[in-house]
Amino acid sequence: MPLPKGRLHFRSNLVGVRIVLVEDNLQLANSVAEGLGEDGYAVEVVDTAAKAIARGLRRDLDLMILDLGLPDRDGIEVLKELRGAHIHVPVLVLTARDAIDSRVAALEAGADDYLVKPFAFAELVARIAALVRRAGGPRWAPAHELPIVMRDDLVIEATGTGGAITVSLSPREYALLGCLLRRPGEVVTRAEILREAFGYDFDPGTNVIDVHLTHLRKKLSGFPVAIETVRGAGIRLTVAE
Repeated sequence: MPLPKGRLHFRSNLVGVRIVLVEDNLQLANSVAEGLGEDGYAVEVVDTAAKAIARGLRRDLDLMILDLGLPDRDGIEVLKELRGAHIHVPVLVLTARDAIDSRVAALEAGADDYLVKPFAFAELVARIAALVRRAGGPRWAPAHELPIVMRDDLVIEATGTGGAITVSLSPREYALLGCLLRRPGEVVTRAEILREAFGYDFDPGTNVIDVHLTHLRKKLSGFPVAIETVRGAGIRLTVAE
């Protein structure tokens, strides 16, 4: 397995962030853990899917970096099991699988980001920082005239046609909805969504927005809002009359 390219380190302002690196290639795992440790992160390495799931269920992580090619189970199954248990820790998939189908499958299973090996170490650190900032940033409440309340525990609530409704969101879904709720009725460009909800100043080369939009639309069924795609322009959230 190739080692990460460009071992350029820089001091992170997220010192003490707890990361679990799920990687069965010991040489690569040690290299990444050492580099992240030098940048101030607290890194724990596990080498199987079973250990990754057990560690994730403890609910005390800030980030999981997940390889897909694990010796006991596929990493996609780890994602599905954690998300099924309502574990919303940000997950960065770090894998040699570069096919679009693999990227889409991981995102649909609940991954927050996807980076292909071999990779530039500086990019890995930048993506980690973006994910942690987005998940741990200050929560906010939409203006009082909007029909949705966004709680600190990633739950949203509203009054729908059948009465009070609540639903739990992933950190990315929460950030995406928040981005749209800040500008109800306006078209928000994909570049703005990538920057404000996903922490990217560049296009990661996947359909990450569409995957999370699909999940979000399903969860918003019954809520008094609708999300529409404006072809060639962006995404717009509308509020029911």
